[in-house]
Amino acid sequence: MTAINENVFAAVKSLEGAITALREVAKENGAEANGKKLDAYAEVIASISGIKLVKGNLPRAIGNQLREGLLGAGLKDALVKRYTENSVGALRVLDIPTQATAELVKEILATENIASENQLAKLVNGESEKDKVQGLAEALIGKFTTRKDEDGNRVKGIFKASDLDQADWDRFEDLVRELKAARSAAADAGKLAAAAQETINAAANEVFSQL
Repeated sequence: MTAINENVFAAVKSLEGAITALREVAKENGAEANGKKLDAYAEVIASISGIKLVKGNLPRAIGNQLREGLLGAGLKDALVKRYTENSVGALRVLDIPTQATAELVKEILATENIASENQLAKLVNGESEKDKVQGLAEALIGKFTTRKDEDGNRVKGIFKASDLDQADWDRFEDLVRELKAARSAAADAGKLAAAAQETINAAANEVFSQL
């Protein structure tokens, strides 16, 4: 039988080290990019903080000025749309005073634990309130869409069913029962193992106390 060349293990170790280093750099760069993105949002939000919204939106003239200015700065249409919707949404859902500075806006976002554009978008769209259980239920059964009311706030819309049917729900329930039984058995086994270890420890302590 041919033995594995030992150089393979050294190579894997070196490569894994490099991978870890790259991931750390990517993580740091990602955090820095998110921070700068929120800095940009803070500038936009502060610039419109003194504007009175009309039915939850910017007045047409101000909206056009914002759009044209961002486009003129070289931003693409999709990005301009996100800046506009998320910034206006921030004015609706966050307690941002009129004539707020960018620094104050950043402090407010930090207070709300907003650390990225995605988190800001979820907040203004009301998605941050969902938990894992709600998400699972919606994936199985369906969910309500959202729409904007006259004030621009997100409210419940129509119900949209998932593509799963009764057979899928029955299978899901069977799987849940099976997994719950396995979880219960694992918990019981853990308790028995802990109790056995306690008995061993007590016996050992008794022996040592008599020495």
